[in-house]
Amino acid sequence: MAQFPTIKTLANIAIAHVNRGYSIQIEDWSGDTAIHCTWSDQVVDLADMLDDLLSDEHEEQTTG
Repeated sequence: MAQFPTIKTLANIAIAHVNRGYSIQIEDWSGDTAIHCTWSDQVVDLADMLDDLLSDEHEEQTTG
């Protein structure tokens, strides 16, 4: 049976350009760290998703 991942609170995030891609380091409040390698198109997708979410949040705050 599949297990659901534990949701943890983000403490720190760092992104660095490495070779032809990017390294994303994510740390939670317990000190657990994960490092993910990604490509520029994935970083652009992530930035677009965050921008959309922030825009939606801003709209809710100004109309609510």
